[in-house]
Amino acid sequence: MAAPLLQQDAETAAGYLRGDAEAVASVDRWIAGAAAPFRRRLAGDWHDLLQEARIEILRLLRKGSWRGEARLRTYIWQVVGHTCLDAMRRLKRRPLLEPVEADAPLPSADPSPLDLVMGTDSRRRLLAALEAVPADCRELWRLILSGLSYQQISAETGVAEGALRVRAHRCRKRATEALAGNAAPLPAAEGR
Repeated sequence: MAAPLLQQDAETAAGYLRGDAEAVASVDRWIAGAAAPFRRRLAGDWHDLLQEARIEILRLLRKGSWRGEARLRTYIWQVVGHTCLDAMRRLKRRPLLEPVEADAPLPSADPSPLDLVMGTDSRRRLLAALEAVPADCRELWRLILSGLSYQQISAETGVAEGALRVRAHRCRKRATEALAGNAAPLPAAEGR
């Protein structure tokens, strides 16, 4: 290996041991790059694995295991590869709480396209169901959702608590039927 490259790698290794920000950033990029092929298989343990690799590299560099026979980046890639393989072996020995597929997508905080379509469809159906119920049902739900008790609603509207509970039940039944697409018009007395 050329002397300037060896010197540069030695400075990077020394900087990493000192905690030099530039050296740490370089080595962290190498660690992430070397561990990337294992990310899907170690999804839940990914960040722990990166930390484990950092600790192992620190331990080996302090011990003087890197002798400059290969580039520092190559050495780090080998260490990270072995660390990932060890982690995968540990996972195989650990009993699984739930099945994990190698091709399973990584969890994401963003909704999937299907979730977006289903959410839009659900909102559309819910609004249609709300339009299908009488206005007095919507008003009763508004009062309930504002945090009022049946007793408070009774005092405000002049309707007995028991009658309010029956109305709420009928309104709920009507909305459920509307959501299912089975909405039949309610007789005028039943909606009140």
